[in-house]
Amino acid sequence: MTGQYEVVLYNNKVHYRLVIQRNITIFRGDSASGKSELIRLLTAYNSNPSSSGITLLCDKPCTVLNEENWKLFTKSFTQRIFFIDEGNNFLRTKEFANTIKGSDHYYVIINRENLPHLPYSIDEIYGLREDSGSGKYRNPKRVYNEMYRIYGALPGDAVFPEVIITEDSNAGNEFFSLLFPGKCISSHGKSNIKRALAQHSGQKILAIVDGAAFGAEMQDCMELVTGSGHSISIYAPESFEYLILKSGVIEVPKSITDETWNFADSIRYFSWEEFYTHYLTDCTRNAVSQYSKRKLGDFYKTKGTIEKIRHILPECLYYSV
Repeated sequence: MTGQYEVVLYNNKVHYRLVIQRNITIFRGDSASGKSELIRLLTAYNSNPSSSGITLLCDKPCTVLNEENWKLFTKSFTQRIFFIDEGNNFLRTKEFANTIKGSDHYYVIINRENLPHLPYSIDEIYGLREDSGSGKYRNPKRVYNEMYRIYGALPGDAVFPEVIITEDSNAGNEFFSLLFPGKCISSHGKSNIKRALAQHSGQKILAIVDGAAFGAEMQDCMELVTGSGHSISIYAPESFEYLILKSGVIEVPKSITDETWNFADSIRYFSWEEFYTHYLTDCTRNAVSQYSKRKLGDFYKTKGTIEKIRHILPECLYYSV
């Protein structure tokens, strides 16, 4: 399944408008924020669309999954947007994660806890907010804002790190080691980022992570960031491969990075990180710019290439290199 879909759901009391563009979208929030009401309305609509008093507008069918139906529905239907309320035990199972991987559906998950088996993006974690006025309209608001924000850095301040921690231990780590000589270490995986941050407590740290699949780790890391007095910063672009594609080093259509939802088929790619890696590897095959995630090629170590990628980094990083 590919594409970006607007979901509008309302009755005479409340109105929801959501835009869903990846295979996994997470909604968080405190009690009474409207999350459960969203599920209730959709359940009522699914039960009796014509007489429920509820209107649903979407180009794809929208259905609620629960403990009783999730296995049957995910196998029986094609190209649906499934909504799942918190409290369903299957959410935290590897069986559910394996079901989503390679699935021809999008999943909107309401859950306040992290789901470490799922590679969801920090950009697809939302809370629900009421519009000013009547409070009738509820729209999503990103919890972590935009992917290019440097979390923990004060606005306008350059980041001068003493230690750079990369999630990647291969090509991405090699590149940032060239950009920040003598400062880079690898955490050897996203699940080790928090531990690496804690190990270097007291130093000025910049962590560079793949935002496209870092959602489950972000909350714990942000607790360290907010308690650190801004000695820790986190940079979370979609992925290192995304930076290469965005920089213009390789000539690719602008839509690949700006409208990824039209290309990253959920059947083939568990996350957009996987899509960018596959696309970059495929479009540079047998060329001087041939890309390998395991080892950074000489093309990507040239001064010209490094400068092009450096120029698309946020200013607080660009000017601190």
